[in-house]
Amino acid sequence: MKKTIRFLNLTMIIILLCVQPVFADEASSPAFSDLDEAHWAYGSVIKLSQAGIISGYPDGTFRPEGFITRAELVKITNMVYSYTVTGDELSFSDISASDWFYGNVLTAKAAGYIDGYPDGTFRPNDNITRQELCKIIDSINSLVELPLDSAIADEVSPWAEGFVRRVVSNRIMTVDGNGNFRAVEKATRAEVCDALAKFLIEEPVVEEPVSGGSGAGSGSGSESGISEEVLYETMDRVIDELSMDVMKNLTTDAQKEIVDDIIYNMNAYQADNTHDYEAAAEAAYNKYKKLSEDERVELKYEIQIRNATKDLLILQEFFFPDVEY
Repeated sequence: MKKTIRFLNLTMIIILLCVQPVFADEASSPAFSDLDEAHWAYGSVIKLSQAGIISGYPDGTFRPEGFITRAELVKITNMVYSYTVTGDELSFSDISASDWFYGNVLTAKAAGYIDGYPDGTFRPNDNITRQELCKIIDSINSLVELPLDSAIADEVSPWAEGFVRRVVSNRIMTVDGNGNFRAVEKATRAEVCDALAKFLIEEPVVEEPVSGGSGAGSGSGSESGISEEVLYETMDRVIDELSMDVMKNLTTDAQKEIVDDIIYNMNAYQADNTHDYEAAAEAAYNKYKKLSEDERVELKYEIQIRNATKDLLILQEFFFPDVEY
């Protein structure tokens, strides 16, 4: 897996460029080409992106006025609140174990903040509405309703009135200058980030780091502050995503061969920490260079969208903490 970590590093930083623009240096340039400090949700978007919770698109944009699906939202929410426990199999009629979001929906269900629709569906590909977002936020945080500055002037579905009032009265989401909340409208990516960033708790520094790096004496792991438990859990998550979700969405054997290399080497490292990875990393990189441009774009996108950027950066930090973006 040291080969793999090296490969993940080279591909996530050099090859899989999707990680690089998301975590660009704030002081020198915006993280996204279509979002700067003048945008009202800039701070919230950057906060979540630096935490590895949200990312942009392969073209370097964030598309703040775009929408978020219900499946995407549960993944983001689980990461904000650090939900990882899963329950029994899901009973939603429109979700199967082969879906990329299955594990996230299972976790969300176990956490108790989703329950689906009366017809037994979850509708994972529907865009989340503002009032649905309020329900999720209130269900997790058990908000206390405070006095509203003014009544909400526009339509709110009867089932959502309490959720919306509590979220608005706590100033997690707001009404516009006319008192309109737009409850039934779709929540934008910027709006979701602004609401959820308020609940992001910074992780404590992990003590008792374990060693890592490309070779003896490199000091990479000892300087990273990442524990063996965190590292192995991260590897397991990435392996699962690559195996179950990324692989099935790739279109060529050449792409799949590269992902196979990543999986093999991560498993090899966990079996033997002295596993030498340099040669395999270079071999994987050479395979990548032979891909067509379309194959590269697809591979980059699939690895990014199926994995938490935070996980990929943990692997980078452990083995190559000195790599600069």
